[in-house]
Amino acid sequence: MFRPALPAFALLALTFPATAQDVLPCETKPDNRSCARVFACIGPSGRWFEGRGIGRGQGRLDGHTSDGATCTGSWDNGDGLGTLPKAVFSCQDGTQGSVVYFHQDQYTGTAIGRGTTTKGQTVEVWTGEHVVEFFRRGAPSAQALLLCGEAAIPIS
Repeated sequence: MFRPALPAFALLALTFPATAQDVLPCETKPDNRSCARVFACIGPSGRWFEGRGIGRGQGRLDGHTSDGATCTGSWDNGDGLGTLPKAVFSCQDGTQGSVVYFHQDQYTGTAIGRGTTTKGQTVEVWTGEHVVEFFRRGAPSAQALLLCGEAAIPIS
């Protein structure tokens, strides 16, 4: 389904419309206003998350799930002395969880993450400056789709 060890985690947005196509663009910046798009698969049933991560080194997360729950959280790149990069989140429907993520490129926020919800569901996360292009797999004229179980996250 995905090539392991590419894009992944950092969430955020103030308010998210119904599809990723409506999300405001993110820009990589040298300061704490840097933004990275974030996509996640929650559990095996096709529920997905779409949002943005804002900050540099640490920051806040916001977005929404495919069934409309608003989610917020925070992320931190760790201290480099054994504390792993981690994100925590909670959604208005009661879903809560944490994700440990691994960078491909810290500057652009490109990472992949894995974690669980407090109810034991798996969470897989992809983020970064070029995460949309990654899912397009070299077909820029086609709509990008991220499969989450049997469901597709519509991204553009």
